[in-house]
Amino acid sequence: MAENGEIIKASQATVQIDLLTVDGFMLPDGSYRMSQTQAAECVGKPARSTFDFLRSKVLKTLTG
Repeated sequence: MAENGEIIKASQATVQIDLLTVDGFMLPDGSYRMSQTQAAECVGKPARSTFDFLRSKVLKTLTG
């Protein structure tokens, strides 16, 4: 859902990132999205690592 409450429909898409093929979603503006689990799998980490990182102080330090 967009910030203004408007519903945005995405379509399933397969995206090629270098040698990786990733299933994700393409938004109407042509941008792509993937889940946190998919992102973790792309870099060879368990999904739990992504959730732990997003809750950590390291992320807050990096983003200011």
